[in-house]
Order: sequence, then structure tokens, then C-alpha cells
Amino acid sequence: MPNLSQTKKLGLSLGPQETYLAEIKHLPNRFEVANLVDLNFSIPFNFSTINDKDALEDIGNNLKSVLLTEKIDAKNLYISLDYSMANIKRLPIDNNLNEKELQEHVLWEFNQHLISPIDEYNFDFQKLPRVSLYKYPSILIAAVKKKIIDAVKFVADVSTLDLKLVDINIFSSINTLEANYRLRPGKKTASIEIAKDKLIFIILEGSTLLGFHPIHLEEELNEDSSLENISDTIIKNLRFLISDYDTREDKTEFDNVFLFKKNKGLNISGILELEEDSKFEILNPLNKLPVSSGLKDKLSPDLDYSEYTESIGLIIRK
Repeated sequence: MPNLSQTKKLGLSLGPQETYLAEIKHLPNRFEVANLVDLNFSIPFNFSTINDKDALEDIGNNLKSVLLTEKIDAKNLYISLDYSMANIKRLPIDNNLNEKELQEHVLWEFNQHLISPIDEYNFDFQKLPRVSLYKYPSILIAAVKKKIIDAVKFVADVSTLDLKLVDINIFSSINTLEANYRLRPGKKTASIEIAKDKLIFIILEGSTLLGFHPIHLEEELNEDSSLENISDTIIKNLRFLISDYDTREDKTEFDNVFLFKKNKGLNISGILELEEDSKFEILNPLNKLPVSSGLKDKLSPDLDYSEYTESIGLIIRK
């Protein structure tokens, strides 16, 4: 039986733009964050890359090189994919269905939404608790094309790592939020990923996902972008979304709003300075998670490290 005190895991948020790696030690009664690495790959992992064996091999070799440089000896790899590489649906279900009937229902329902044959996809689903917005039982389904999973497996093989799990970045970020903050039942939370070319609004009731909404930007964000414009875009969309997700007339804002970035060149703390609303907060993936002494010495108090939200959430999933 493996000694849990020695178990180490790697979380890799493999995206079309920036890629981040987290190493976590699994101790008997807690997790400890051991390392955070900005991989800065020159080759993106996107729909073009998955069909390019040479590009995938370069990604795998670059990852292997980083592990040697950082003296990381963990072998268990967990990867999150960008939501755009998955088909995600929330569907109502009959609560009286048994497990076999539920699986058949999932396949039938999802088949109505797919362009390619259903046997080209890998599926996963989970039952969701009832929330105020949806009075009926429902399930959340995620489907990813098998050729995407095969590409991920190839990268893991080249990097000589043992692939344990492939997840979607939306779900990984929720894991980190839930592990570090109290998400009260019945309360509405908006968690907003700020990427280079889009904002992704992830809407929760308690810790249950209600929906997510990508808002594509006209220009890519960088360190010279107007924080006031970003703030205005966030506020405008929050006002629109709260009316969609809470029908009470007196409910005009979310109970909590968290910001995290996939854009290392952006100082999102400046957005908070423009917002007088105390409900706004930068999502700190290390808020409640212990950090190893070696990593603690490397961390800067001036940085928020929110770009590691997804890579950390992969490894601490329940």
C-alpha cells in the first residue's frame, strides 16, 4: 500500500494560450502545495495541435524538461482542458431512473446535441442537487472527443507521466473556490476568469454550477489594457446575468464575486481598486491550502497567483 505521506500529484491546466503546473503533496489528512510553475509553452494545445503529432511531442518534451529543471519527481498527472474542447449540458431527469436507465437517458439526450457520431466521444455525468433556479432534478453532462483524449494521453506518454484524470477547467476552478472559501447554500456567486481574449462568468448557487458564459473581447488584454474598460464590462454582464439566475425583484447583485486570471500580464488587483463593492475579491488558490516551506520562500506577497486556480483545483477535487 502506498505511503500517502509520499504521494505527489501534478495538475496541468493545458490551454490554448497559457499553461500552468501545480505540484501537490497528498498528506494523510490534508494537501500541501509544493510547487507552482508557469510553463510558458510556445505551442498551444488547441484543435489544430491535437492532429499534429510533432507539436504534441514538443509539448510533452517541454513538460519533461520543466520537471527536470524544477526537480519534480511526481508521476501522477491530472490535466484540465479548456471548456471549448468539451460539450457541456445541464439536462432535466426523472428522479425514478435507475443507474442503467440514467446512462441510457444521458446518451439519448446528448445525441440530440452532437454533430459527430456519439461513439466519437467520451462522456461523464453527475447528478446535481436541486437549487432555487431549477426546481426539477437535473444532471450535468460533459463530453469530449476521443481524439482529444488521445492527444492528451500522447503528451503524458512523451513526458513519461502517468495520466490519472482529464477534467474541464470550469470544474477545476470550482474545486479551488470551494476548498478556499465558504460558499453558503442558496447564495449566488459569480467566479470570473479573465483570459487574454475573453471573460468567462461561472455562476454558482452554493457550490453547485448553474451555468457559465464566455464573453469574447474585441481586443486581447495585456498589461497596458484599460482596467476601467474591463471593470465596466464585468459590471455590465453581472447585472445582466443576475436577472437570468435570480428572478426575485429585490435581487439585483450577486452575493459574492471572485476574479481570477489566465493572463499573467494583467494586474487584476487594479480592478478591485475601481470597485467600491466589497463583494469583489481576487480568488486566491492558496487562501486555505498549506504551502511547503520551499515554495513559501519563492512566493511574492505582491502577486496573487490566481492563474493557478485551475491546476490546483484538478488535484484537490473530491
